[in-house]
Amino acid sequence: MSATAEHAPAERRRSYQRRARKALRRALMAIGLYTIPYLYVAYMWLVYHTSRVEEIGPNPAIARREFGRAVFALWHDEVFFVAYSFGKYHPDTLASHGDAGSIIARMLEVCHFNVFRGGSSSGDQRRSVGVIHDMVEHMQQQPGVVYGITTDGSKGPVYRMKRGAVQIALESGAPVIVEKTWCKRYFQLPTWDRTLLPLPFNHIAHVFSGPLWPRADLPAAERFDALYSEVERQLCRATAYARRLTEGLPLPRDWIDRFPEAVREEMARAEQPVFFLSDEADRRGA
Repeated sequence: MSATAEHAPAERRRSYQRRARKALRRALMAIGLYTIPYLYVAYMWLVYHTSRVEEIGPNPAIARREFGRAVFALWHDEVFFVAYSFGKYHPDTLASHGDAGSIIARMLEVCHFNVFRGGSSSGDQRRSVGVIHDMVEHMQQQPGVVYGITTDGSKGPVYRMKRGAVQIALESGAPVIVEKTWCKRYFQLPTWDRTLLPLPFNHIAHVFSGPLWPRADLPAAERFDALYSEVERQLCRATAYARRLTEGLPLPRDWIDRFPEAVREEMARAEQPVFFLSDEADRRGA
C-alpha cells in the first residue's frame, strides 16, 4: 500500500474536524448575535433604572446642536457603558473586525448606533487608515454626525491615546469633546483595559469637557501635536473628576500611575474640568 493511501483516512478526519469546527463556530456566532445584545440591554436597563445618574457638560445632543458635528474621545475601559448610555443620541462609532467585533457591532446597532467596522487587526494598519478616511468623508458629507472613539482601543496600551480621534477631527473640521464615565459600584474585568462592569443600585457619572479646537495661532505642522496634547490632558482631567464624583478623594495612586506622567499630579487633585472652553470656541463651532 502506498504512503498516499495510508495517509488518506487521516487527512479525511482532519478535513471533517475542520468543517465541524467551522460549523460550530458559525452556530455559536449566530446564537451570540441574537442573544448577547438583548441580554446586555436588559442588564443595563436594570443598572440605570436603579441608579443615580449624573451627566455634566456638553453631551452629544448639545454638541450636535451647537457645532453640527463632533468627535467624542473616551477610554476603552468604559465600553460596557457606551452602547446603552449614549445610544439615545444616535452617534457613530468604530467596531473591530472579527467575531467579537461582530457581536459588539450588533450590540451597538441594537442601541441605535451607526457602526463603522475597523480598529486594530493583526498588524494591518492600512485597514485603519482606510476607515479613518471613510469616517472623515462620511462626516463631511452627512449633517449632524457625532463619533465616539475609544482613544486607547482596541488593544491598548491602556490610557495611552492613539492618533485616530484627533486626526478625524482635524481632517473633518469637527471639535473634540472628551468624555469619561465612572461609577461607585463595579467589577473590573481581567482584560488589558480593566473594563468596568457596573452593578445595580449605583452612582454613575458621565463627565464631558469641550469643545477642543486646533489652535489657529500655530503653524499647520504643529496643530496636530498641540491638539493631541490638549485632548489627552482634558480627557485625563475628566477621568479623574468622574471618579472623584462617584468614589470621593483621594484617588488611588496606583491607578493614577497608569496614566501619562505629565498629567498625574493634575489628576491627583481631581479638579473640575473645563466643560466649555470659551465664547470664541463656541462661535467657531456654530
